[in-house]
Amino acid sequence: MIAKDPTHEILKAYYNLLNEAIVYDGETITVGTKIPQDTDKYVLIYVESVDNYSSAKDFVFDVTVSMQIVSMQDINEGDDTVVNSIFEQVIELLGNPDSIQMNGFTCLTSVPGSMSRDTELTDTNYNIIRKLQITNFIQQIK
Repeated sequence: MIAKDPTHEILKAYYNLLNEAIVYDGETITVGTKIPQDTDKYVLIYVESVDNYSSAKDFVFDVTVSMQIVSMQDINEGDDTVVNSIFEQVIELLGNPDSIQMNGFTCLTSVPGSMSRDTELTDTNYNIIRKLQITNFIQQIK
């Protein structure tokens, strides 16, 4: 058996799990690996690292998936309510490794890791960003 890169499958699994499942104030929040420019609330998903812990018998990977939960607000705002609500929904949806369904791989564990908050002030927006890293041990199915 040849080892496969799990990146595409885990991103697709996270997207399928979160897409159209996160709502704030009646608005469905955009989720994806690419975000349209006119979006002011979104969850950006990307793979931060893939470590191969395979043996001669099994292919096992430690994949860190990161998410940036972003709310772009007017310069004079700065309310964390939006990102906190979206963040809580994301954590709740990702609480069970069995819900991360992939073709050719099985998610053995999915554990939230580091969480951080950041802000960014531009000429037109005040951006509030919560970053979440989730460590996933996944095994390639034979």
